[in-house]
Amino acid sequence: MRRYSFSYLMSRSFKGFSRNSLMSLASILILTSCMLVSGSFGLIIYNLYVNLNSLNELNEIVCMCNYEKIPDEQLDDLYNRLTALPHVESVKFTSREEALANMREKYAQHPQVLSRFSEENNPFFEIYTITYSGSDQDATNLLFTLRNKSEFPEFRTVEDKLETANTLEKLKNTILWIFGAFMIVLVFISIIIIMNTVRMAISSRSEEIEIMRYIGATGWFISFPFMIESLFTGFISAVIAFFLQFLTYNYLFSLLTKNSSASNLIQIAPFSQLWYFVALGFLALSFITCYIGSKISLSKYIKV
Repeated sequence: MRRYSFSYLMSRSFKGFSRNSLMSLASILILTSCMLVSGSFGLIIYNLYVNLNSLNELNEIVCMCNYEKIPDEQLDDLYNRLTALPHVESVKFTSREEALANMREKYAQHPQVLSRFSEENNPFFEIYTITYSGSDQDATNLLFTLRNKSEFPEFRTVEDKLETANTLEKLKNTILWIFGAFMIVLVFISIIIIMNTVRMAISSRSEEIEIMRYIGATGWFISFPFMIESLFTGFISAVIAFFLQFLTYNYLFSLLTKNSSASNLIQIAPFSQLWYFVALGFLALSFITCYIGSKISLSKYIKV
């Protein structure tokens, strides 16, 4: 019974892995390549989603107050009235002083543009930026209410980006659906390639399996080392793919974040926020496909 012990079967698995090192190396390279391509495409889709999701900031209504400076107590009352409106998620107030400071920061390299303005000579006005939710009809009703001078006489102008937001929302959904479909196809192709690679690795040792079967070895005794060897191959491939993914992603992240103009246009999520998803995805893809590939291949030679 000793030869059926767990330690003995595990040793057979590692011996088989080292004895067929060339085929094992080829399997690892193919598995790593498939996981790296799938992982890279998945990270591209996630960052695309992050950037397209920032378009939700267009669901804003900017209300600019009248020329006359509004007393502080009226500003507080106006804020409370705005937050009480239906479908209003948040209200951000920007004072005249803050608006001037923001513009000075924006044009810090050209201070002469705003040099003649001061707190006493401030060309800006109080602004309420409203973020809303709901349907297009809800947004239209909210705009109608805000532009009603009898309800909100404090506002001089009320501007929205509703039409642009709707167009970009449709564009975002279309792009994500297309990329999502490509991702599904890519993962499916990767699974097929990985399974075939595992099947080829086991088929190359068909004579060994048949000999063991002829001398009376049980199906479990034959299949267990091959299954462990296949899973071990998948684990090594997942570790290598994760390491390469980490290096390439961080390189691109540092390259884009160093360029200030690019970082302002594109948001890249740091790998520290995504590493566990990548690791779990690689492990799941490798173990599931290797297990299924081994099971299918072994069933040709033995009844597992």
